[in-house]
Amino acid sequence: MKVVSITTAFPRSDSDVLIPWIIRLINLLKEKGVETGIFTSSYCGRKSEISNNINVFRFRYFFRKWEKLSHDMSVPEKLKSNKFYFLVLPFFMIFGMISARKFAKNNDFDLIHVHFPFPLALFGIAMKRVSKKPLVMTCHGSEVNMAKKNPIFRKIFNFMLKHADFITVNSTFMKNEVEKIIQDKNIEIIPMGAGIGKIFEKVAEKKRETKISLLFVGRLIEVKGTKYLIDAVKLLDPGKFELHIAGDGPERENLEKNAPENVIFHGYQTGKNLEELYLNANIFVLPSIVDDAGYTEGLGTVLLEAANFSIPSIGTNVGGIPDIIIDGKTGLLVPQKDSAALADAIKTLAEDKMLCGKLTENAQKHLKDNFSWEVITEKFFEIYSKATSQNNI
Repeated sequence: MKVVSITTAFPRSDSDVLIPWIIRLINLLKEKGVETGIFTSSYCGRKSEISNNINVFRFRYFFRKWEKLSHDMSVPEKLKSNKFYFLVLPFFMIFGMISARKFAKNNDFDLIHVHFPFPLALFGIAMKRVSKKPLVMTCHGSEVNMAKKNPIFRKIFNFMLKHADFITVNSTFMKNEVEKIIQDKNIEIIPMGAGIGKIFEKVAEKKRETKISLLFVGRLIEVKGTKYLIDAVKLLDPGKFELHIAGDGPERENLEKNAPENVIFHGYQTGKNLEELYLNANIFVLPSIVDDAGYTEGLGTVLLEAANFSIPSIGTNVGGIPDIIIDGKTGLLVPQKDSAALADAIKTLAEDKMLCGKLTENAQKHLKDNFSWEVITEKFFEIYSKATSQNNI
């Protein structure tokens, strides 16, 4: 089976922050006989290439200097960072659709899979009309957040989703949100798995002779709620706790200005450096919020990474986080934007090693049963098989 996956970006190196999981998913599907190619945008004139043994087709859409709408940050972030990119966006869409039609005419494939279908579904629709092949769309969160607050975007998104043969989302929350946009489609939940790590069963017995190490991993943007975690740390004894923040983004400067000395900023980390932070952490915290625009956490895959490293987790009760954290069973849930509640939850875990052990054991079982890459790959393979078999009837 040959599949073309349409994505906003494709990792240019191991240090890229956007969708690093796509390579892992493609490699696991390859073991089931699925050959996947990528259709994505260029970055500063970057040409099509073979990367990680994957054929990556990149379309050009603007002057080389300004071909930066994707890859270094998400498109919504880029539009917020510089209003000029609103002028670039129409060229991105027009040249993307033209390139998608040409790609469909010149390449042989069995199925089209669009990740982040608002607005990339237009590329998938263009390919579908030329090739007559089935179209799968996967919503990860950001596109749904963009559509649900704007009635015009909502109508456009509804039009796009109608062309899908199958729709998948990454959490129960996202399924409910997509069903508000389109009602006559079957929507299946297929989460994304942990980015790094395997299950370390003995890591829960980490030594605590020095300070208790708290860890946050993620983009430093408003929706992650990092400022509330920093405020929570201010309520804790600085002689007993320290917070490690692995990530970068537009909020970093303000966060650093307001952080006490026991908060350490590591910047964006990958590979062994990130593994080391997980291995040394005692408690993981994801304090995400619903921001003023209505954006929130689609799933929270870093919580799966924490479970892999046997770290008990605290999360806020927003978005897709409750799919991973079942309060009191696989972690602790607290209200969003509540630094005092975060501090209390941190103290609870710091003082109760037995609870930490129970939470991590349950979290790892929950991960294995519902969020392992083997489970995810099998679900996507089943969708692909259904779509292609229906198309051949």
